[in-house]
Amino acid sequence: MKSDTKNKSSLVIITNLFPLPWEPNRATFNRQQFAQLDDEFDKSVLVPIAFSEWFSHKKEIKQTENLRYVPYFYLPKVGRRFYSVFMFLSILMHSGWWLINKKPKIILASWAFPEAVAASWLSKLFNCHFFFKVHGSDINLHGKIPARAQQIVKAAKRASGILSVSKALADEMVGMGIERKKISVIYNGVDHQRFGVETKTPLSGDYLLYVGNLKHDKGVVELIKGFANICENYPTLHLVYAGSGVEKERLVELSKTLNIADKVQLLGSVEHHKLPALITHAKALVLPSYNEGVPNVILEAMACGTPVLATRVGGIPEVIDEKICGKLIKLRCEIAVENGLNYILNQPWNKKQIQAHSKKFTWENNKRQLIELLSVNN
Repeated sequence: MKSDTKNKSSLVIITNLFPLPWEPNRATFNRQQFAQLDDEFDKSVLVPIAFSEWFSHKKEIKQTENLRYVPYFYLPKVGRRFYSVFMFLSILMHSGWWLINKKPKIILASWAFPEAVAASWLSKLFNCHFFFKVHGSDINLHGKIPARAQQIVKAAKRASGILSVSKALADEMVGMGIERKKISVIYNGVDHQRFGVETKTPLSGDYLLYVGNLKHDKGVVELIKGFANICENYPTLHLVYAGSGVEKERLVELSKTLNIADKVQLLGSVEHHKLPALITHAKALVLPSYNEGVPNVILEAMACGTPVLATRVGGIPEVIDEKICGKLIKLRCEIAVENGLNYILNQPWNKKQIQAHSKKFTWENNKRQLIELLSVNN
């Protein structure tokens, strides 16, 4: 094993989007994608965590040779343009010697700001190749704020390559001033051995399903209001939220105010291996987000043959064929959700056709393209 490791290039991945001991279901798509690189690289992952959260969970953290959790020190809500500096210094102070011992040949950051910016400086310090991956909000939000956008563009100039999860994000980066030739669009994959197989029904009755963080910009409020508007027409239909987040209490209160508390179920965070059954038996997956790259849960829903109702944002229109897979609606609109739900529930969707469409999104394709990208100049 040691000889194999010596023959591989040392790759260090820096990302906050990774499962945590206390949040094992966090960013499972990154865990799946990066696990594919073990055959080709001596891979290590460094996960920056907000210092307050790091210290509150310190006893749960187990540092290993190839996985480290770094306390990221910063001033909350103050001087956000300097967050990249704080992350750079936090990584050096906590894991500088670890990085020296790793002797990275490649540093890959997964998130544009502040990870990619800090990682670009680290790559310069360690004289190694640098790549970064963008997901959605890191460009759609941070890329709109000049002080942060300038730093992302400078990091891009140093990068050997950039992975974008959608064409829409690639276009956004080009609009910021990043060279298109540096950007590779690589869609995430789906585990078709897990999603799309026969499963037992996990819940009784018919239900619509939302999977994700319970945040305002995920459209969770528009969803419950839109659902409330159609309830009378579908007396046995329920709305199920699978996920945790700051809007949980608001959703509970809204379900009472709208007199649909008996029709709304909040499951909390659901383990990834339980999602196939939950998605397969849903009448539809609903994701009315304000900003997205290409959410993996949409690819997983299509692999299960489940139709999707989603907003026309980011890379979502690139992966959903409305003739086969579902319906796209405008964002921030409960009426659009209401109309979309009525449409979805009254169409004769073909499960096999939806699954066939999903076959183009595989982790095998993702692995091949990602290794090709990381091999540039290496």
